[in-house]
Amino acid sequence: MSPTILVNALEFDLDGTIVDSTESIERSWGEILEKHPHLNEDGEFFHKIHGVRVMDVFKKYLGHEFKNDDEIMENAYDFDRLVSVKYGKLNYPIEGAGALFKELHKLPNKPFCIVTSGSSVLAHGHFENVLHEAGVEKPDIFITAEDVKIGKPDPEGYRKGAALLEKKLGYPIPKRVVFEDAPAGIKAGNESGAVVVGIASTFDPEKLYASGAKYVVKNLGGVRVKGFNNKEIELEIDDVKQH
Repeated sequence: MSPTILVNALEFDLDGTIVDSTESIERSWGEILEKHPHLNEDGEFFHKIHGVRVMDVFKKYLGHEFKNDDEIMENAYDFDRLVSVKYGKLNYPIEGAGALFKELHKLPNKPFCIVTSGSSVLAHGHFENVLHEAGVEKPDIFITAEDVKIGKPDPEGYRKGAALLEKKLGYPIPKRVVFEDAPAGIKAGNESGAVVVGIASTFDPEKLYASGAKYVVKNLGGVRVKGFNNKEIELEIDDVKQH
């Protein structure tokens, strides 16, 4: 039996949660690793950086190669163009994304937002090139890497999304749900005070539970809007532990 939860608002990660960009991201990082093979000596580089802002990865692992933060940002944009343009044909919507967002757009005042570690170049490119055709339209509140001072696993992005949603909706949203595919994002969601649903597109369910996800679904087809009443959305979750 699938559990149901009542929430006032929903916050979504983008890459790995709404759009599957794993292969394009891995190929793009592959170009970086060809020049810097030492970064992946333990074979865990991708798992360590997934869900983290590209600018933060560059700063942490390759910061000595850049003159300043502006140069890091320029290179991050170049990287995101690899993902969205050069390897863009490898990206596709996560199963169930179109159906779920169609239902969400029917809700009063559209109480949901996106909080992504991707830059505006990457995030808006996903909607224009991949998601629009699948019926996934951009929400009014859309937070990208440039909109926060500290990226995931810090909760700043999800807290900012919640504050903007409260302002838009005009009422408190004490019960939120965050949808995430990566440990960094799961930590950010939990620390923001939300219930976290893990999407098992990149990591095994066990890893997502261990990272703090309360529920885990295979894809967004495992999430359904069952109703809306008195500022609360009822969601049915196909938690893999219970299936």
